[in-house]
Amino acid sequence: MLVSFPSPRPFALVCALAALPSCSPADGDAGATGGMPYTATTPGAPSSPQGTLVRAQKLRTGEIRSTIEVPTDIEAEIVVDVFPKVGPAYIKDVLVKEGDHVEAGAPLLLLDEVDFQLAKKRAASDLLQAQQKINVQTTALSEAQARQAAQKAVFEKAELDYQRAKDSMAGGIDVLSQKEFADIESAYFQQQAQYDGVKFAVDRAKDDLESARLAVKAAEIDLEEAQTELEYTTVRAPTTGIIQRRDVNAGLLVNSSTHLFTLVDPTLLIANLSIDQGKLALLRQPGLLVEFVIDALPGRVVGGTIEAINPTVDPNSGQARVRARLEPGAETFVLPGMYANARIVIGSRADAVLLPKRAVVNDEGRQYFFAVERKPADSGASTGSVIAKRHEFSSGASTPTEYEVVTIDGATPTADHDVIVVGQDKLQDGDDVIVVGEGS
Repeated sequence: MLVSFPSPRPFALVCALAALPSCSPADGDAGATGGMPYTATTPGAPSSPQGTLVRAQKLRTGEIRSTIEVPTDIEAEIVVDVFPKVGPAYIKDVLVKEGDHVEAGAPLLLLDEVDFQLAKKRAASDLLQAQQKINVQTTALSEAQARQAAQKAVFEKAELDYQRAKDSMAGGIDVLSQKEFADIESAYFQQQAQYDGVKFAVDRAKDDLESARLAVKAAEIDLEEAQTELEYTTVRAPTTGIIQRRDVNAGLLVNSSTHLFTLVDPTLLIANLSIDQGKLALLRQPGLLVEFVIDALPGRVVGGTIEAINPTVDPNSGQARVRARLEPGAETFVLPGMYANARIVIGSRADAVLLPKRAVVNDEGRQYFFAVERKPADSGASTGSVIAKRHEFSSGASTPTEYEVVTIDGATPTADHDVIVVGQDKLQDGDDVIVVGEGS
């Protein structure tokens, strides 16, 4: 911005902003110092303009967003530690190395399978024996049931004869002698005992057959387990991902507690953010935009969203855990473990009045800025003279370089101020200034 003062003749004015708070024509000329020239051409102006050299720029309107910033580490959502499912066994071969990409189900490692093959053969043999025993017990039951049917017919005839004999003796008819009745009665009890015996034999045969069937089921389970353990001698990837860590080599004796690999899925990246309890109400609900500024990727901002907000607060730290998910595709350049600053966007305004932070002067907790204004015509000053006018303001959201102006001197702000961004530190309200250029 160039301000011209009227003068009967032009002259050059040069100042170094960092060294000189004010200047006059006696300070030198543009050709001598290489500074920014100041000229005046309007007739009737003072011949020696005085004032502090400043730079100024206009307030602007634009979008500003309210954010919460927290440091965090990028994590893989899926991290799987791989252990053997069988053992003890020796490692026969390791098929992958750290950094390899594997698909779910891909073989990672081979265990010596000899003992497990033998176990499967034994289980298969036990099953065959159990199945053969079922055949034996089925035949035994059939035979016992046939004997029961034959004995039942004999018993029923003896029972009928005995009942008739009792009826005859009770009626006083001397058809049978005492000896004949005794023989009929004895035959009845004998047949009853034999019939009870064959019924017991049938029940026992049924129990033996059921036991044989259960033994077959148990043998089938044992064979299935032996087959599964044999299959487990090939250790497979539980999920698609990358081998982050490998802890074993061929020849090592391992068991079910030996750590083999760590497998991560880098396509699903998250960040667990620790948010102060006083800011939780600003988050409201999941879905808010998050921007990740990653130290290892200068100039790149990675998007994401808030996925979940823990409903509890840690009583020791006063913070709650908030989980954010990085946008799809971030895995092409973001790695688990990278350090980042997360900016949670909690609100935005499209037409905010924005004030450069470098224009702000802080004085005992109060913030203000100076704007370039022309002196009123009735002040006695020369026409065209400019001064620094002090304005207090209140701010809302901010960025690293700008404040959102909420009020200026208690009133609704407008963007029609030329604010001083260089040279304002020692100014007083109403001081004369010379604007030598726009701030940059």
